[in-house]
Amino acid sequence: MRRLEGKNKNILFIIPKDYYDEEQFENTYFPLKEEGATCMIASSKLKEAVGMKTGRQMPDVLIVDAMEGITGDSYVTSGRGTRQIKGVYHGVILIGGSGARQYLWGDKLVRLLITDRYRSGFILGSFGSATPTITNAGLADDIEIAAEDNKKTRKELEKSKAVISKEPFVNDARILTARGGENAKEFVDAFIEAIAKTALK
Repeated sequence: MRRLEGKNKNILFIIPKDYYDEEQFENTYFPLKEEGATCMIASSKLKEAVGMKTGRQMPDVLIVDAMEGITGDSYVTSGRGTRQIKGVYHGVILIGGSGARQYLWGDKLVRLLITDRYRSGFILGSFGSATPTITNAGLADDIEIAAEDNKKTRKELEKSKAVISKEPFVNDARILTARGGENAKEFVDAFIEAIAKTALK
């Protein structure tokens, strides 16, 4: 049985407009869809995003338009026509990749969106180099996080009050963080459990 079947859970994936990590995205997006979640992809440009390898992904919605999903039903128009989003996003997942530093870390709209979701009692998730987006929004102060262990990501994370974990996956205070796509199964299982408990709005 699909674990989110009939639960009306909407999940927003935010990807860098270019150079997203295909493994992180594919190992999370498709399993969550298969479990019955409604998954939407947002980016800062409504154009096909280029992956770090050979991946290509067309966003469903602009990040600015995904803000409307916060307040209730909204209609979005993309290259695939107009569709209605029912209610709010119960979870937001940030996908890393080499483009995250340039396109996600300093994006004020992303910060606003994830701050609203977290303060409204919903679930945040992040992979690899996307995790500084959460710490830059001030949402991970004094909690433990997992992130990609490279020089630039670590330097950015050290500006925050977050505790950088040696573990590849951390579930702390409705914020789930994973080092990379290889940790996606553990991430997905925990995300499903957390999002199933969120209120329907």
